[in-house]
Amino acid sequence: MMLLHCYNKSNYDVALDYSYFPFYGFNYSFKICVAIFTFMVGYGYAFSSSKDLTYGLQHIKRLLIPYWSILFFLAMPLCIDLVIESGPKLFFYNLFGITDTTGRSPVYLRFSWFIYFYIYAMIVMPWVSRFIDKHPPRNSIIAMGLFLGLGFIVHSIPHMLSWVNIEVSPVGRTNLPLAIFYCLIMTPTVILGYLFAHQGYYERINMTRVPRWLTFAACSLIIVLIITTLRPYTLRFNNPFNLDFFYAPVMIGAVAILFNAFRWQLLRTVLSKIGELSMYMWFFHGLFYTVAVRWFYQPAITIFHDVNAVVVWTIFITFVASWLIKCMVDALSRRIPFLR
Repeated sequence: MMLLHCYNKSNYDVALDYSYFPFYGFNYSFKICVAIFTFMVGYGYAFSSSKDLTYGLQHIKRLLIPYWSILFFLAMPLCIDLVIESGPKLFFYNLFGITDTTGRSPVYLRFSWFIYFYIYAMIVMPWVSRFIDKHPPRNSIIAMGLFLGLGFIVHSIPHMLSWVNIEVSPVGRTNLPLAIFYCLIMTPTVILGYLFAHQGYYERINMTRVPRWLTFAACSLIIVLIITTLRPYTLRFNNPFNLDFFYAPVMIGAVAILFNAFRWQLLRTVLSKIGELSMYMWFFHGLFYTVAVRWFYQPAITIFHDVNAVVVWTIFITFVASWLIKCMVDALSRRIPFLR
């Protein structure tokens, strides 16, 4: 996700040097992070202690705390005029990361779609999980088809209304309908993640008899092929179906096998710490690329001219700032029971 956003030329107000751009031709492949996130939502939900609304609401609160901390204290004060001008409706939408794709609606903090999607998932999954549990493979396929069908219907509503001379904006130019559409079409990947965890598909992979060098070579090749070849190749065509549905679980499986085969203690420690700060890093790095506030934050990362140095520096600053913010939020949480 960080590489996807930090290497995007359109996200900068100044021209950067891309002469030594290491991901030329396949940088958009990092958008597979969306499918990885949604897959892991379902995968993690399978291990929840209680699959009910109480569990979901508790986790929604834990997600909103880092998002609102950054939104209210670091973003909104710098674009308060925009907040007032946009009105209560768009203010409410921004509280939950609901925006359109045209850039016409005011956005206080970019890349926050995960907020509304996660809320939706925590509300829907109690019923979906119970349905899947009755007959996992079959009911998963049924549920996937149902949500894809609902997504198609939502996307087609403006066209169908035109048949009776009712003109409404296409879904892609709206806020709430677009958010609903995205939630529906991303749900099959959540269901797939839940099915993988429920059935223990990853745990069934036995690589103990395979030489470790061959395991490393095979898993690394899979990851590299998906990022550099398979995904860029399929993106050249107008696919009606998002093939990340297939690529994401394969990539996750390759990573899981690698970490089962090798200790890599230092790397584990680093990734675990990043994982603890991941939500804060997600939302904080959006400050550098949100049009409404990046005039203030972006100069802190564009002190270099080379884009690679900018990216490394951005990730470092984001990590440190996220750690400091999380420490402050955790300190408040110990004093305020509601924040726990």
